[in-house]
Amino acid sequence: MLNRLPAAIIMVAACALSTSAVAQNDSKRALAAKLAQIQLKADGPAMAEQLTGSAVQPILANWSQRLDETVPPARQKEVRDKLDVELKKFAESTHKAIEAQVGKSAEAALVPVFMEKLSEDEMKTIITYLESPVSAKFQSLGPDATNAWAKRIVDATKSSVESGVKSFDAAAGRIVGTASGGAAPAKK
Repeated sequence: MLNRLPAAIIMVAACALSTSAVAQNDSKRALAAKLAQIQLKADGPAMAEQLTGSAVQPILANWSQRLDETVPPARQKEVRDKLDVELKKFAESTHKAIEAQVGKSAEAALVPVFMEKLSEDEMKTIITYLESPVSAKFQSLGPDATNAWAKRIVDATKSSVESGVKSFDAAAGRIVGTASGGAAPAKK
């Protein structure tokens, strides 16, 4: 009986540790899921817009070039208007499909990353901050801060960009064969 007692104690201790590890893992998974939901709310709409744009842009570029190459100039406006209607339908349909997947896939994609890369305490800290009034205030400053930053960059690079545009227009004019640079004259 004495020989079996240590084995029984080891088994009970192992079960207790296993139960504790499962509970800890469940707690960490719940935090990771909550963090995924916060990130979905913050970044999901922009991600859906960006992915929709990535799907629409190549189609737009392809058909714009084909239109210029194959449709007589007199019909181009009419054809462009019709293509715009179809492109809008495609963009709306694609956006709805992507938007649905953004919501469905957030936890499946993000929870494993958060579980692997963040400790439970780190997730608690992040969630506490993201749900705080200070975080909300900081996030509300985003557009003003971004605009101020962009304005500073534009102001600092305006003359350089304008000079580059003039150089490009002159080079493009030589390549295309127009005397003035800039856009080629409209065909009559």
